[in-house]
Amino acid sequence: MNTALWVIQGLLAAVFLMTGYGKLSSSKKEHIDNGHLKPGDPVAPIRILGILELFGCLGIILPWLTGIAPVLTPVTAVCFCVVMTGALVVHARKKEYKFLPMPVIVIALAAMVAYFRFSSGKPQ
Repeated sequence: MNTALWVIQGLLAAVFLMTGYGKLSSSKKEHIDNGHLKPGDPVAPIRILGILELFGCLGIILPWLTGIAPVLTPVTAVCFCVVMTGALVVHARKKEYKFLPMPVIVIALAAMVAYFRFSSGKPQ
């Protein structure tokens, strides 16, 4: 089970690395063109979310790997569930139903990591 959790943690880190980098590297115009922003909206909330997603990439791997504050790994997984629940709400409100399966899958994977890492109590 530990190996499966490491694979899932790696997948979660990859997903949030891509999305976080996209939020940080895209211009405001690109965010407007993609429908993430309306003209006149500030880009700061998207940038902040991108930074938090990149920190999450570290938090889902490093604490458990190093054994330093390992509780941060399942806490990060719970935070990923919260972020992706927000993504579900946003995409549902915009009627972007084709985007809904991805957040559901990520929530399920993050919930598994949170559950099993909290229940094991220590890095193996």
